[in-house]
Amino acid sequence: MVFVLAVWTVLIIVCGSAYPPIQPCPGEGPRYGDFKCNHDRTHRVCAQLVDNSDGRCDELAWNDDQQSFWQITGQERWNWKDRICEPPNPGNSWCICMWATASLIESVGCDNVHINCAATDVPYLLRSVADGGWDLSTARECIRKKCPEPESRPELNVNPEHARVNGLNGVHVHESL
Repeated sequence: MVFVLAVWTVLIIVCGSAYPPIQPCPGEGPRYGDFKCNHDRTHRVCAQLVDNSDGRCDELAWNDDQQSFWQITGQERWNWKDRICEPPNPGNSWCICMWATASLIESVGCDNVHINCAATDVPYLLRSVADGGWDLSTARECIRKKCPEPESRPELNVNPEHARVNGLNGVHVHESL
């Protein structure tokens, strides 16, 4: 019985979201190897921080005061914009902290935040309450608006014949899960 409950819990977690697998964040450094924003408890949002068109690597201005991400979040002394534009994963974005996302949204408004939804761990952020002392409720609301859940959900393959073989009461556990 415990095994069946454990399997159902895993299935709910895996199949409970219609969001596709997270894509690499274009510009993220090699700290995670696969350039994805899903490896630690905070760096879960892929945000565009620079304009890397024509090899310029210019910091984006996020508000009317023309402030950059680093200025708004108080991280100017750690400005890593050059690492975003260089190999091994040149791009325009970086996996930023959820608290920094909340700070940006509070400072510039949801419509002005540059989020790469395909490379953001949206389900994780939507389950998170706080990060770095920041309440994430406004960030969750913004991410729901910018990165809505896709309409389709994966279907569970219920197969009574398979249930007799593995004892899972009709649930076929795919190898990819």
